[in-house]
Amino acid sequence: MAGEGKRLRGLFPDLPKPIVPVKGMPLAAHILFDMQRLGVRRVIANLHVFPEKIQKRILEVIPAETEIVWSIEDQLLGTGGGILHALPYMNAMETVIIRTCDILTGSDLTGPLREHETGGSPVTLVVSGEGPEGEAGKIWLDQSGEVVFGSPEVAKERLRPVWFVGIHFVCPDVYRLAQGAFSPPFSIIDVYRFLQKRGVRIRGVEIQEGWLDLGTEDGFRQLDRFLSAWPAGIHSVGEQ
Repeated sequence: MAGEGKRLRGLFPDLPKPIVPVKGMPLAAHILFDMQRLGVRRVIANLHVFPEKIQKRILEVIPAETEIVWSIEDQLLGTGGGILHALPYMNAMETVIIRTCDILTGSDLTGPLREHETGGSPVTLVVSGEGPEGEAGKIWLDQSGEVVFGSPEVAKERLRPVWFVGIHFVCPDVYRLAQGAFSPPFSIIDVYRFLQKRGVRIRGVEIQEGWLDLGTEDGFRQLDRFLSAWPAGIHSVGEQ
């Protein structure tokens, strides 16, 4: 939740991205309810701009059984910097589920989580075989499901391009290897490339269901079409 939110100001000039309305609820609330369905009861939310405004709105709609811990960022840290900043809140956790607040998916994430728990890799990225053409070629999967970043040196015919959908399952202790290695802001992909070069296995689990990035105005224009195909992509108001 800790970006600057500039990409949506044309549609929502006065609202931070996590609390822009999506079918009667703040965008981030849909993610919180989705996490609840996975059995998550404790959430760490990182905030940068307008933290009080976001906290107030989210606390009005948070699932009743969910405890939320706020990781406040005094400067823009980026996706990687924000996660490392929140690392003290992850002590004693064997697995954390990390999600960006602006990507919806029609997928039941129970299967990918189970694959992470049985796959033997400390980091599992949820990926899709489809995505924006402008993001193509940034992440690949090899034949064994290992993630390859950037311009691969191995033969392209042994790889297939995939798109990271902003969901990852991680054993958080692995992040300690990257502490102090970067100056903020930096992305989580920077961290994963760093870890992979040091021998950390990073696997990808591909979902077949659709996904939608609502961090852009174009994403909002596609929302109704996405939900007509994947109604489970959001939490229905009034649903228990």
